[in-house]
Amino acid sequence: MRRSFDLIVLGCSSVVVSGAFLALFFGTEETGVEGNPAWRALLAITYTAVVLVLIPRYRESLYVLRRNWSLVALLFLAVMSSLWAEMPDLVLRRSVGLFGTTVFGIAVAIRLSLQEQLLMLRWLFRVIAILSIASIVLFPGSRISGDGEWMGVFEHKNAMGTVMGLSLLVESQMSGVDRRARVSKVLFMLLYAVLLLKSDSVTPVVALTGTLILLSIYKFASLRLRVPFYALFAIVAVLASVGVSLVAANADNIMGILGRSSNLTGRTEIWGLVVSFIPQRPIFGYGYSGFWLGASPESFVVNRVLGGPVMYSHNGYLEIFLTLGAVGFLLVMVFLISGMKRALVFSRQQECDIALWPLAFLVYFILHNLGECTILVQQLEWAMCVSCIAGTDLALLAGSAEEEVAAWVPLEEFG
Repeated sequence: MRRSFDLIVLGCSSVVVSGAFLALFFGTEETGVEGNPAWRALLAITYTAVVLVLIPRYRESLYVLRRNWSLVALLFLAVMSSLWAEMPDLVLRRSVGLFGTTVFGIAVAIRLSLQEQLLMLRWLFRVIAILSIASIVLFPGSRISGDGEWMGVFEHKNAMGTVMGLSLLVESQMSGVDRRARVSKVLFMLLYAVLLLKSDSVTPVVALTGTLILLSIYKFASLRLRVPFYALFAIVAVLASVGVSLVAANADNIMGILGRSSNLTGRTEIWGLVVSFIPQRPIFGYGYSGFWLGASPESFVVNRVLGGPVMYSHNGYLEIFLTLGAVGFLLVMVFLISGMKRALVFSRQQECDIALWPLAFLVYFILHNLGECTILVQQLEWAMCVSCIAGTDLALLAGSAEEEVAAWVPLEEFG
């Protein structure tokens, strides 16, 4: 019963954290999704249920927190940033949401194996894709923007693109056990690709393409040819430098092919303004979520210069530097680098079909945040990041294996 309760809670929580269906059931023109009391109540119920999942596993939870001290420090910094933010109540409220999403990621890492995590994500994304295409067919007036961008069951086309990019990544890392499963995999990948392209969200496409290329290089050079990691890193760094130089030299042509302007749909202008404001509060920033949409006086300057409201930096690393300063940026780097090290070790030591999943996701996450903001955000992608980094800790995996063996010993003794 405990296992069934955990699976139900984590499955339902993944739906809530994914952000799907918000615009259909909770969005209002007056307050938006965040200001909807029903949405806040649903989040409170969801995060309370997740905490109940972890209470019997409090030892593992404390162990995960101790092994990921940078994550704990980030959460503490986000909460404490309400002390110096212009709107402390907003920062504190969003910090609580961040805490709940992070706890959900920890619960997934502790209670589900990587195989189970991928199965949960696969079913979640398949349901979202089916309902998205159904909503577009049945309600095209509200689920397709005036510019022809598909939003599906999401409130914005970028949210649709982000989830579809993750959907393709998950399916690419799972192998079909039989012909029926392989056919189903191909069909759903085609559906994800159509939804991603029709959402007109380019950043997930670029991040997914880069991830698959880097993963192929890693599998061939490191796992098959046994090229030392430092040599592989040097090769990738050189290739990346050449690629960036070529893109910079042909930016107009490449952006034209992608249907974008050379300023990346205004992103370069936003980045320039963000960089100019970072030195004003370089150590601790403006507070978690404490800059945009009137949360600081400087945000009005950005809106006036760009001629409209800007919601975030469109770069996860700049966003962290802006809101949590150099301290927050360094803590994020420590967390991500430790996760990459664990994922690399995991991919070499684990002999299973999904051994490359943590590495694939973290590469995607790092690339995706070059054009979007999902670091320390109340979204499914951040929860997946936490679960991947915490769940690939070999010390935690060893402890879980020992506990499972101990649990089965009495049964074996009684024959």
